[in-house]
This record gives sequence, C-alpha cells and structure tokens, in this order.
Amino acid sequence: MCLYIGFSMFRETYLVPSTYENKHLLVKTLLLSLLLLLSALAAAVQAQPTAKDTTEAKRFYIGATATTMGYNVKYREEPKGGDIHTRGVLNMGYRLSKRARVQVGVSYGTANTYNDVVYVEAEDKLIFYDEVSRSRGIAVPITGEYILLYPFRRLQLYGTAMLTPVYSTTRVKKTERREEESTVTYDEQASGFSASLSAGFGLGYPVSKRLDAYFNYYMISRDFHRNLRRRDEYPYPGSLAIGLNYNFNLKREK
Repeated sequence: MCLYIGFSMFRETYLVPSTYENKHLLVKTLLLSLLLLLSALAAAVQAQPTAKDTTEAKRFYIGATATTMGYNVKYREEPKGGDIHTRGVLNMGYRLSKRARVQVGVSYGTANTYNDVVYVEAEDKLIFYDEVSRSRGIAVPITGEYILLYPFRRLQLYGTAMLTPVYSTTRVKKTERREEESTVTYDEQASGFSASLSAGFGLGYPVSKRLDAYFNYYMISRDFHRNLRRRDEYPYPGSLAIGLNYNFNLKREK
C-alpha cells in the first residue's frame, strides 16, 4: 500500500492558460506607447522658453517608490509562466502642465517557490520529490497622471494609469531522491516579454519646496496575454505604492 505525504513552502506558482497573445501585436503596442510618450515629451520641451538653460530642468523630477505591485508572465516554451514581485521603482518624470505629468521607471522583480512531496513506497522506503521555481524580471512602467482636484489647499487627488512592459526569465527544476541517490527529472528555462495595464487614484502632498510625497492605489490591473480580462488570481488588483519625488522646480504650482 502506498501513501502520499505533501509539503508546500511558500505559494505555488500559478501557470496561466495556454493561449498566447500575438507577439507582434504586443511589440507594436509597446512601441506605439513609447512613441506617444516621446512625442509628448518632445512637444512639451519645444513649447518652453529657451532663454535660460535651467527653464526646462524646472519641470523635471526624479523619485523612488516602494510598491506591492506584481506581474504575471507568460512564455511560449516550458515552463509556461510565473509571477514577478517588485518591491521598489526608480522614476524620472516630466510635468506637461500644472495638472498633467508623465514618468518612466525601472524596477527589478523576483519570485521563488519551493514544493516538496514525499511518497511512501514501503514502510522503510521513501521517495522525495522536490520542485524549485525561480523567476527574475525587469519592469519598465510608463505612467501618466492627471490632477483631478485639490481637496485641501496643498493636497492633490489625481488619476494614474500605467503601461508596464516586462522582460523575465523563469527556471523550473524538479528532482527525485531515493535514499542517497538524486535524479533530475525536469530542468527547463524560458524567457520573454509580457505587458500589463494598471489604473487607479493617488494622493500627493508637497513636503517641502523640493520633495513631494505620494500614495497610489491601483484598482485595475489587466494583462495583455489574458486579452485584458479581469484577474481572478494573484496578483490581485489592489496594489499599493508610496514614494517621494525630488522636484527640480523650487516654485510651487499651487
């Protein structure tokens, strides 16, 4: 008589359905978004006075964000997919007007999962099955924000939307151990591009002439490889972000 005993450490990686969005469509979408962003930046720069070199710098800002944002990734080859968890983002932004701004960021994400199963073949004979999944990825969030109103004199309420291309790599390794002998039964690695859309609201507050603090809540999060359908599993919508921006402009807009 045989008996299975299972142990799981951390959460098992969810593998997305086998349907895969056309790669050329995804690449065209990302290129179009980048072109639109660059066009907006170029138009904004040309519209500014050129009397002083410092005039343009006043509209720029840099920032750092701590976030709970996660991305689901998909591959053509085995393993078919995984999750990427990011913890921080570095941003560079530009103010198009008193209410509108755009920014580009970069973030590094990881995800590791471990699963162990013990198969009791006989009273004194155990078989150990181990599975390790490791994912790594680079995310480049492209964000647009628009100030909707000022609930108080300096507090800003704004809407935020984000397109995030992600390049990731996932490796899954499975081993079987019998007594002191270990055998690798599966070892595959895949990499590729994914992209997602996120949207929500944020609160901003000028801490000083140079520093702005903000808090974002992303209510909507959709993946291109899911045809932008609502997510029913991790990463759930409802991601949070908090951070600081360093403002090159010493003059406040409000």
